[in-house]
Amino acid sequence: MDLLRRAHPRAALRINPYLLLLFGLSLFALTPLLSPGYFYDAHDGRHSVFYLLEFHQAFQDGAWWPRWGMDHAQGYGYPVFLLQAPLAFYTGELFILLGASVTLAAKLTWVTGFLISGWGMHRLVTFWLAGQEPQGRQRATVQLAGVAAGLLYVYAPYHLLDIYVRGALAEFFMLSWFPWVFWAFDRLIRDGAAPGWPGRLVTATLLYAAVILTHTFALLSFTPLLMGFILFRLGQKFWQEGGRGRISALLQWTGLAAAAGVLTLLLAAIFILPLLAEGPLLDQSQWTRDTYNFRGHFVFLGQFFDPFWGFGYSDDPTGANDGMSFQVGAMLLFLGMVGGYLLLRRRLREPVAWFLLLSSGAVLFSMTPWARPLWEAVTILQVIQFPWRLLALVIFLLSGLGGLAVWHLLPPFQPLREREGLLLVSLLAVFASVPYVQAELQPVEAWRNDARLLMDFEWEHPTMIGYTGQVKERFTESLLTEDYRAEDFPETGFLERLAVIQGKGEVLSQTSRGASFQGLVQAEEPVVLQLRAYHFPGWQVTVDGVPVTPRVSDPHGLMEIDLPPGQHRVEVRMGATPARRLGLTISGFTALFLLGLWFWGRSRHSA
Repeated sequence: MDLLRRAHPRAALRINPYLLLLFGLSLFALTPLLSPGYFYDAHDGRHSVFYLLEFHQAFQDGAWWPRWGMDHAQGYGYPVFLLQAPLAFYTGELFILLGASVTLAAKLTWVTGFLISGWGMHRLVTFWLAGQEPQGRQRATVQLAGVAAGLLYVYAPYHLLDIYVRGALAEFFMLSWFPWVFWAFDRLIRDGAAPGWPGRLVTATLLYAAVILTHTFALLSFTPLLMGFILFRLGQKFWQEGGRGRISALLQWTGLAAAAGVLTLLLAAIFILPLLAEGPLLDQSQWTRDTYNFRGHFVFLGQFFDPFWGFGYSDDPTGANDGMSFQVGAMLLFLGMVGGYLLLRRRLREPVAWFLLLSSGAVLFSMTPWARPLWEAVTILQVIQFPWRLLALVIFLLSGLGGLAVWHLLPPFQPLREREGLLLVSLLAVFASVPYVQAELQPVEAWRNDARLLMDFEWEHPTMIGYTGQVKERFTESLLTEDYRAEDFPETGFLERLAVIQGKGEVLSQTSRGASFQGLVQAEEPVVLQLRAYHFPGWQVTVDGVPVTPRVSDPHGLMEIDLPPGQHRVEVRMGATPARRLGLTISGFTALFLLGLWFWGRSRHSA
């Protein structure tokens, strides 16, 4: 690993000082997270907290891979984690288990994402520069170039916007994995079937799976970029490797990269298969129209250069009065142009720089109104919702290019002078974006750590309530709304999820948890019992321990069952479905295979 170095085979492990420098200079980006309060009014600021809260409640209730957010849709629940990949929330859950509040756990997850992203970019750029040092240039200059690239990435305006303006926890955390995945696949292709290939294959698979299991956005945006990078590296390697056997070698390199991709999809099947099978059962039209209609969120050319900063929304289709910034960043633009100049002058000779430069231009173009025909033709792109989201790819590409450019920009004079230049660029990367390190902080009150935060959001934004395809009549308040508004809700947490709606009977007692609810019902005659949660695959309903099949209760798409006279124990739990079982089985066997491959590779290498 980068963080720990050995000065001598027998020497004790010591910390890499350049990573300490990178982490130390990254602290300026973390200052709002280290301050009291939280940015609840960021676009998804509350989402990041109540998603984590819903995840924690389900996890605490025995759902080790949560699917259902019980308090969504005014208490009727919603399969939010069917759509939201869970890795960022598992990270937050770890902090909660260590004793943090939900809001603090979200802040610590942000911190973790910052550090992983800078570290990853440092690792990627130093990997690219390894072995490229002209005579007389020291290893320290490569390490400092990695520091500069890491800081460019950490302080990229969109990176800061994604946290302090948007508050998009999962998307922000996804950016942390981009450089690590490129590093893993580049290393896999470069070294091919040389000793240690099983470990490199497993590493590439796990890191690529980490991206997909952090945000579904990665499937539509990062995956095409990664595939382009892999094809570029395969073509480059094929061209460079002369002599006989080039075709067989190309097949070998391609096979390793393809194996990593296939194994990634198999490992992520636990998330992907239910998403594909059960996602169509939701009313997803609301997530691609009105506010989420991609046609109103293109970026105009001047906005890439505009230093404007704001906490508003992308709410002007003409771009003239957007309330948020879409700038690429002064340092990234400058070093991107420097990289292009050095490439044309043939002073920057790493071929990967061409890929970074041309890909950045292509992605930037795809965000402009000129690319609208592409978005109209390839309808799957519309799920991305906001073309400006692709800035995440641009800042990744330009940060890598910037690290390469700044290393080549400084000629190999005296090592001390060169180090000073690299350190100066690193500091400029920090201070060029320090004015954007700001957040609209609010006090962390008790109600902002429980379900009332979610209720407050849905009352304020009723169009954000999620519906299933079985909802015939949309609503802004539910039969449970008054329970959430009750003064004693924080202490009792009482929700009337069971109710007799036909016949003579009463619910004697009931409880509601993160992934289940239950109660005791006394029926004087045959009754119809309403279960106040959306009817959706996975609900397991038992009456006195005997499974029953609920039917849809109109008009809100809830559940209901029939009960005979007598006293009955009714239990309802969100469980498995065929798609979830199949995904779990595939992912489980893939994980075991990867574990076996890892140990086999280590034993073979040591032998």
